[in-house]
Amino acid sequence: MPIATILAQMLKAGKVTVSTNKVEAFEITAEDKEIDIQTLNKEILKDILAFIGNDQKRKGLSNSIKGTFGQIQNIRSNIGLARDTAQDLSQAGITVTLSYKGDVVVTIGSKAAPKLSSIMTGTKAIEINNPRKLVELGL
Repeated sequence: MPIATILAQMLKAGKVTVSTNKVEAFEITAEDKEIDIQTLNKEILKDILAFIGNDQKRKGLSNSIKGTFGQIQNIRSNIGLARDTAQDLSQAGITVTLSYKGDVVVTIGSKAAPKLSSIMTGTKAIEINNPRKLVELGL
């Protein structure tokens, strides 16, 4: 069983705010196998995603093209990881939502009900609820 599923099953109920450098980044609320991650600072989320994706600033057309292909490959591998995690959460009956400014952006796990997003992600365990906010967050 993946670590994300184990941690989600351990959470019964509660609320925690995650901060970095005295800046609130996320507010995580858990109750009855439902976890909401409210993004409070999109710049910190973008920094985390850049770190995970090993995003580096490149200069020049050639490096830019290489960087774009590298990002496409990185997106493919990250979607695979997200798909596997979402399917594991779904099988465990757990739902995780990512929210921004009060709107649910993405739902993964058992309560995801995708329409077109399943074509892109390859699973019914990931629902893109708000594509506009998704782009705003840089996901």
